[in-house]
Amino acid sequence: MSTDIVETATDPIEALSGRLFAAGVEALELCNVYLGVQLGLYAALDGRPATPAELAARTGLARRYLGEWLQQQAVAGLLVPDGDDPAAARYTLADGVAAVLTEPTGPAYLGGLPFAVAAVGRVLPDLARAFRTGDAVPYAAYGPDALSAQSALNRPAYVNLLIADWLPRIPAVHARLADTGRPARVGDFGCGPGWSTIELAKAFPHLRLEGYDSDEASIAAARRNAAEHGVADRVGFEVVDLADEGADWSPRHDVSFLFECLHDVPRPVESLAHVRRALAPGGTVVVMDERTADTFTAPGDPVERFFAAAGTLWCIPQGMVGADPEPAGPLMRATTLREFAARAGFGDCEVLDIDHPFWRFYRLVP
Repeated sequence: MSTDIVETATDPIEALSGRLFAAGVEALELCNVYLGVQLGLYAALDGRPATPAELAARTGLARRYLGEWLQQQAVAGLLVPDGDDPAAARYTLADGVAAVLTEPTGPAYLGGLPFAVAAVGRVLPDLARAFRTGDAVPYAAYGPDALSAQSALNRPAYVNLLIADWLPRIPAVHARLADTGRPARVGDFGCGPGWSTIELAKAFPHLRLEGYDSDEASIAAARRNAAEHGVADRVGFEVVDLADEGADWSPRHDVSFLFECLHDVPRPVESLAHVRRALAPGGTVVVMDERTADTFTAPGDPVERFFAAAGTLWCIPQGMVGADPEPAGPLMRATTLREFAARAGFGDCEVLDIDHPFWRFYRLVP
């Protein structure tokens, strides 16, 4: 390495300039990944290399656009061409691309990430206005890409870890769910498109499950997903605002879950209080939320940086709806959740021994 390169790398202005340029390159590349996932291009190439003409015939898409996209993907290292002529070369998925971008329930799948970027791009002018006014940018404003993003980003974990790993590490909850002699009634709050509820229903066919979310499009998707997976007869989904005092919070749930949603809700204390009120005697609540550092850390590691960026662009704007909002945002520490739980009337908040790079798990007991 030359002296000039070393000196450039250690200069703070040059270092930041280089970092932001690299981030810009990666952001634009992620937008091209969006096109590949949305248009089914990675799936069309999975195990079937193609030239631009062949891919156009296979997909019915415009050859000129596909030729440019294939070149871009090859330059980015996601496709491998078999020749030097980009118009005649046959392109193959690079190693790892199929697992990360074509298998929606695979543990490595990240096909939802570019949809989050697309959804944020849609509302950037609204976010700028919100910074000036303090108003919300509601979830619905982010468009259908937002639902696609949240659905795709969390579903692999529910499919691969919820039943096989997470629940066995909460023995009392697992035993209650597995009790066929006294079937539990389960509430899944902030269920989104219902993938967590559906996995519970598939694993425990004797359960009665109810999923709740404030977003009508998410509940509509959850009902479709439940029907497609053959569990609609045992799972019900309702549009409910967790902070709505007028909703039915009568005691009925033996186990309630809040999977990666509490930090988003406008009024987390009222929401937890209502979940507690809906518990049957002896019931318990399991919360999965972001695994942040124990204290504010700057600069943070890549996971903390991801949470922090999502806070300004996604979680806080969506949580600023209604009267007196108090959204925690994704940088919610364990101490904050314990405070919310105590204010909501829970007697105990236990951090569970479940290791995951993105999420921390809690058990709340009245």
